[in-house]
Amino acid sequence: MLITLSDLMRRDIETTLRSKVGESRVVNVFGVAEEVQLRFVDDNVALEDIAAVVARLASQSGCALELDRGELSAG
Repeated sequence: MLITLSDLMRRDIETTLRSKVGESRVVNVFGVAEEVQLRFVDDNVALEDIAAVVARLASQSGCALELDRGELSAG
């Protein structure tokens, strides 16, 4: 079940995505989500909840999505 993210976290996701899209039109969904999660560690929001918002916003912007969790799935 997805939760509603705070306005501050949503704005941070949007800002981070704009920065990443400036570098590449391929967005590493879990990479961006992990960056945001680390900045909002006290909010205790699941990585998957943040990643869902990242994926939705990135796809709405016409970006390709990279969904590989890389080292995150190794543990």
